[in-house]
Amino acid sequence: MFKNPTSKKNVFFVISGVLVIISLISFFVRGFNYDIDFSGGTSFQIALGKEYTSDMEDTVNSIISEISGNTAQIQKTGDGTEMLIKTSELTNEQQTEVVEKLKESFGIDQSGILNVEKVGETVSKRLIGDSFKAVLIAIILMLIYITFRFDFQSGTSAVIALAQDVILMLGAYSLFQLPISTSFIAAVLTIVGYSINATIVVFDRVRENTKMMRKSSYNEIASKSIYQSYTRAINSSLTTLFTIGALYILGVTSIRQFALPIIIGIFCGTYSSLFIAPNFWAFWKESGVKGKRTGR
Repeated sequence: MFKNPTSKKNVFFVISGVLVIISLISFFVRGFNYDIDFSGGTSFQIALGKEYTSDMEDTVNSIISEISGNTAQIQKTGDGTEMLIKTSELTNEQQTEVVEKLKESFGIDQSGILNVEKVGETVSKRLIGDSFKAVLIAIILMLIYITFRFDFQSGTSAVIALAQDVILMLGAYSLFQLPISTSFIAAVLTIVGYSINATIVVFDRVRENTKMMRKSSYNEIASKSIYQSYTRAINSSLTTLFTIGALYILGVTSIRQFALPIIIGIFCGTYSSLFIAPNFWAFWKESGVKGKRTGR
């Protein structure tokens, strides 16, 4: 596959097209599962009187599920002996019941209940809009940079691959109704930078091979460039996955909310950097009338 990946470029394009279509359909049919940072809810802050441990999350989720049928977002706060619990909006009666269950489960009295309050939509539509603007501005600046450093076709191909990564990340969260939080937004911005870096490495090889392989076709140039880059790209992705995977397995809820989209994004970014961006570049170049290479 890595010896001549451009020979299978139509397969890669079809795979990407199908995944993008599924994602877009899911956006409209299933929508997104926003956490309470976006939709509002109820928060409880408690002092445990002892060190926070991850197994406490199961206890809290069991309490919330029993009373309201929902799940909770839980994180360690303060000096490590306090817990912040966020869940969907509860009635006054449900809040009282949750407080009593928390006191019983963790052996604390009323003084351990530091705060109970309704959580507003702290992440407003303005912040969501600003996040999308940040991604859009980043993509435009990347297009300008890659066009200046390489050529317009390279820049456009990289941006198309990058857009696919973002759509597929959103599609996975929509399809499986995973909660979208502020951590997810941070992860998307992280993957934008990670993915474009991997793509630039491939296009750096493309630029060098274009100068050296003057009698070769653009398909052959892209194939050789992918072959020269795939080991580095896969090794970089694997080492990153090992670290992020460990954080996801061993981390608390807030860490997992950041790690999971990173894991999804790494898979998407590695695939698009190797098989979408350079293949689209070759397809575009070979389709052009002027400057088309016919040497084999």
